[in-house]
Amino acid sequence: MHDISRLAPYQLSQLLGQPLIYQGMRCRVIDILEEGPALVLQGDRATQPIQANQHGEASRRAPPLFTVPLLNVRRDGLNPLLQELSGLL
Repeated sequence: MHDISRLAPYQLSQLLGQPLIYQGMRCRVIDILEEGPALVLQGDRATQPIQANQHGEASRRAPPLFTVPLLNVRRDGLNPLLQELSGLL
């Protein structure tokens, strides 16, 4: 495996739309934050919790979003929670 900490943005873009399991929930990569880098994951629409508005009142159902660091703590490999993506990088 090559040095994952040196991946170019265009290499990370191939992760967009990729499905994976995160914390036991089916998710999909919907965005990539170059700083970090980190992935934004959207949970499965089947498990939409109620989302509160800015006043804390329940207003609508929305799929959960997670921002997950792409790299492990030592920044020398893939985050162990994202091992499903290792074959794509």
